[in-house]
Amino acid sequence: MKPKPVDRASLFLAALFLAATLLGCRDERAWTSADSWYNPPPSEIYPLSGWKTLDYTQIHQVTAAQQPAAEALLENAAILELTPQQAAELTGQPLADHPTTKPYLTRGVYLNRGGFSIHFKDQQLLVSHDSLGHGPAPMKRQALVLQLNRLPQEVFVTCSMAE
Repeated sequence: MKPKPVDRASLFLAALFLAATLLGCRDERAWTSADSWYNPPPSEIYPLSGWKTLDYTQIHQVTAAQQPAAEALLENAAILELTPQQAAELTGQPLADHPTTKPYLTRGVYLNRGGFSIHFKDQQLLVSHDSLGHGPAPMKRQALVLQLNRLPQEVFVTCSMAE
């Protein structure tokens, strides 16, 4: 059986996340202002042993045109279930078929363009964004549509930057 090729973007994001974790870049000096969607996990969850990583094919960014509508939906909840039609409208395309999952809209924050990684364990979800940069930047919002097996009870939203 032929091994599955490694996606370069996924490999880069994994390396960036590992570097940020090892270098301790979860430092508040990475941003000039924190957004209200920012909800860091307790420090004792690191390292993320026992946590699973959501496949990148199950993570979808809401389009820029739909971002205001998504933010309105997420005003009072960090995550909510969507219909497949709502998910397609928010992302600009139908979602790939993952038969055991449902689409959920969730909060995300970022500093510079980079990549999101989603980790889950039990009833907890960690939405993390990692990027590169040379100085503090303001946090920006990015709503995401995730294909998950169930609705998590607790959602952590964080971001980090490595130089």
